[in-house]
Amino acid sequence: MAHGIWLIWLIGALGASGFGLLVLVVRKAYPDYLRRVLLIWGAANLCLGASYAIRLGGARESAFVYHVLSCTLVATCLSLEYWALRVLKRQPSSTGLIIGMPLAMFAVCTWFTFVQRNISIELLIFNVLNMALMTLIARYLLKAEDGRRPLADVVTAAVYSSLAGATLGVILDFVRVNNYTPEYDFNSPRTILNGISAILAEGIIFPLFLLMVSERLNRDLVVQAMHDPLTGLYNRRAFEEIAFREISGSARSGLGLAVVIFDIDDFKLVNDQYGHTAGDAVLKAAAATLRCSLRDEDFLCRWGGDEFCALLPRAKRDQAREVAERVLRDFERLDFGAEKIATKVTISIGIVIDDSRTDNFATLFMQADSALLRAKEAGRKRFVFARDDTPETAQSPIGS
Repeated sequence: MAHGIWLIWLIGALGASGFGLLVLVVRKAYPDYLRRVLLIWGAANLCLGASYAIRLGGARESAFVYHVLSCTLVATCLSLEYWALRVLKRQPSSTGLIIGMPLAMFAVCTWFTFVQRNISIELLIFNVLNMALMTLIARYLLKAEDGRRPLADVVTAAVYSSLAGATLGVILDFVRVNNYTPEYDFNSPRTILNGISAILAEGIIFPLFLLMVSERLNRDLVVQAMHDPLTGLYNRRAFEEIAFREISGSARSGLGLAVVIFDIDDFKLVNDQYGHTAGDAVLKAAAATLRCSLRDEDFLCRWGGDEFCALLPRAKRDQAREVAERVLRDFERLDFGAEKIATKVTISIGIVIDDSRTDNFATLFMQADSALLRAKEAGRKRFVFARDDTPETAQSPIGS
């Protein structure tokens, strides 16, 4: 074997295996689903490293190991990389494709190595299948995720596309030469160029892959920092930042807004009588009901315990009243029979409308909280507007 091609496979084997081992070592520091991504990607790189190692010792290997196993390992690597990217993007995986492509490669290589020996045709089909996998990966990377395309995904897709393009060049050269001899010269310039392209691409893809993982990790950390783990709603800290921004915008635009506080009635009795697991089920159902009852542009948070707070941008008294009435109706329909909770879950609501455009959030919250207290004192299961002392402000619950 020529010294040049030997050195190429040696660099490829060391690089791919090193990348794979590094990923497997560092994965323990990541959250569960990213740990799974890194495990799959590490296995993919080890498969590629093993394929290069087989090519490195090609003259001393059997035909099965050299032709069949090494080609199958490359297809397995690409299939695993595709699988890892689907897990990274939190998408279901196509088991048939992930398993089917390596099996197809194995069948093709076995046939043209032992049954109808023609290594040239074998390599042509090998390149066609690999190009299809690389194109599929590039196309998948360019799909929008939560309405956005991370830069690392786009650049990685460009690398896979370039590698697919280089592979297409090899395929077209096969067709142009039209010389499908039973044996093949693995020291040909075409093979050397293809090997160099693959190794360079893998060296570029690896750090890009780590960037993709880091981008998802950072996004998850931001989500965790801003959301309540039980209900998935905004937490208090994030909501206060949103409220500051919205109140400032309301003061500039003069459109006003509403702050609404919701409190589950007698929630302590649910915990005491049915346990905290049942209490958690009530809180999650209440959060989902509130989210569905609010408008799309409204912000909702779990303020603490059994208390929730919403901010309704550009809402006047009538819009806030509609929201409160809808919440009361939806809570009337809540059924916790599956959790064996016999107690009817109701909610009380305090509302403040910011028409003056001079109050800060702390002041508005105190006023809404005061209105909530009046709703509790008036018999619960109702809503009350702040800054209104007439008895009619304590509304009777809908449907009662």
